[in-house]
Amino acid sequence: MTEHDVRNAFWRNQDGSWICIDPVTIEHPQGRMQVSPGTTITPGVPFMGIDLAAWLDQKFGNSNPDL
Repeated sequence: MTEHDVRNAFWRNQDGSWICIDPVTIEHPQGRMQVSPGTTITPGVPFMGIDLAAWLDQKFGNSNPDL
């Protein structure tokens, strides 16, 4: 998967959480992880041992281009 594919698999909510809208496999520095549609990633709450919301913010910014 490309970074574009990963970015398009998530929607960032106004509360800072991210929701997965398409199935995606993420190649994270700490390992590969799969996220299913409907999964909400909340800042400060570990997902598979990492703060995935913080990683998504760092990687893709903290706003949606459509907002």
